[in-house]
Amino acid sequence: MKTKIRKLKGGSLLKGELPKGCKFCRRGAKLFFFLTGKCCESCFYCSLARIKRGKDLILANERPVSGFAGVMIEISNMDAQGAAITGGDPLVALDLTLKYINKMKKQYGKNFHIHLYTSGRFATEANLEQLAQVGLDEIRFHPQNQEHEKAIERALNYEWTVGAEVPVLPDEKGELLRFLDYLDSLEEVAFCNLNELEATEANIENLKKRGYKIKNEISSAVVGSKELALEVLKTTELSLDLHFCSARSKDTVQFRNRLIRTAEIVRKPFEEIRDGMLVKATINLPPYLISEELVDILIDEYEVEPEMLDLSDEQTIETSWYIADVLKDVLFNRFEIEDINITVEYPTYGRIKIAQTSLKKLAEEQEDDETGNPFIFYFDEE
Repeated sequence: MKTKIRKLKGGSLLKGELPKGCKFCRRGAKLFFFLTGKCCESCFYCSLARIKRGKDLILANERPVSGFAGVMIEISNMDAQGAAITGGDPLVALDLTLKYINKMKKQYGKNFHIHLYTSGRFATEANLEQLAQVGLDEIRFHPQNQEHEKAIERALNYEWTVGAEVPVLPDEKGELLRFLDYLDSLEEVAFCNLNELEATEANIENLKKRGYKIKNEISSAVVGSKELALEVLKTTELSLDLHFCSARSKDTVQFRNRLIRTAEIVRKPFEEIRDGMLVKATINLPPYLISEELVDILIDEYEVEPEMLDLSDEQTIETSWYIADVLKDVLFNRFEIEDINITVEYPTYGRIKIAQTSLKKLAEEQEDDETGNPFIFYFDEE
């Protein structure tokens, strides 16, 4: 009896069971832990940004960290239930990898699920033994040759989940089928994730040289990658689980859910969550106004709750977009505020601003709009 192919949110496909690490990722519950930019492979399709490639760099959800305290901040900010250790190749920095796995397991317990990606080049018996001892739960291989593949066999000697994760190259059907048959022959490999090949600024030129084409202006996926993955899912019956992870699911499911999870924890009382982003109003004061005095007036005369106002610096007050909209006439006329910015930010480290607009401009444009919502232009569904 053929195993059913199931469609997952975001365009992913599954034949069998979803790997445990993937379940956490799809919930947005995994810390993305980048341990090093160093790697000894030369994959033409490598999507790692050039500014990270080859660098001694540690990032926890894009937060630069120099010690475990920074990792703990990010775990707390998203209430992470596990970590995905990536790079580069984390085994290039084995001592660091062991140290952080050990610290996370001691701090958060054995149920804090940790998986790791590696080519297998440095997955020696001794290194695998150490990884098993510190409590790694799942190891995913992306071998570049058959010598690397032997590391998968060595990994099967330990009490963890062993899988593989490879991009689906449209012109490498034969090699993909060979690799899957090899995994199947080992009998104990749990899964293989088939990633839709994506174009980035780091690999686009190499992809073009291979004759690969991008789907369209919206998607970064490569034409033929999903089609080959679907063909493989339909025509193979293997003992291991197969999971096609679409390019779209990484953004619309994994990353989006991580943003929502983080936003719910780190948001200030006046910040509104919109699809994982934080929305607020920023009032820049002219030099003749004293921010503390204006805050007192807004609290005493206009009954704004104190927690709905924040002094981000001497001449800047942050509040909710709704309060700013209700009091815009007072702020513009009585206090001669030139303008108020409505900002949309990621809830992650650095609070990257992705959109900003003028409340005064929106007020002028939407005088006749019955919703009174100044964010109608940003949040219309496509």
